[in-house]
Amino acid sequence: MEKFIVFTSGAQNFAIPITAVEKIIMMQAPTRIPDTSSYLLGAIPYSDQLLPIIDLCERLFGQKTVRTDSTKIIVAEWKELKIGLVVEDVLSVSNFEELPKNEAEEDIREAAKYVRALFKTEEGIVLVLDVDDLFSSGNERELIELINK
Repeated sequence: MEKFIVFTSGAQNFAIPITAVEKIIMMQAPTRIPDTSSYLLGAIPYSDQLLPIIDLCERLFGQKTVRTDSTKIIVAEWKELKIGLVVEDVLSVSNFEELPKNEAEEDIREAAKYVRALFKTEEGIVLVLDVDDLFSSGNERELIELINK
């Protein structure tokens, strides 16, 4: 069993392996960067570098995250760099047992390569994200250029 950070984005429960999470911080307004993807909200200073802030709901569902007092930024490892993922709320640190594989899971994996696994909980199904696969190669370049400025 592996530990995961469970959070909500777009009214859906997601999880990221705890080993991919550096820290969770309160939402803060990023400095906007012109001519970037709509889900790239901007950047904040973080540990002597720029931390790109990604609206995860907009990246996954095409809708902006509704910001509340519960909105957080998950600082996650991405391709040996760091990015900030804006989520509606962080719910828990949990251990999961994987659901048996079935055709529906295979369809989801093919449609969204960043969904690594599905877990069943009392509250419903939790989708486990592979942070490294969240972006296309063009969008990856955009983030790397921003981090390295």
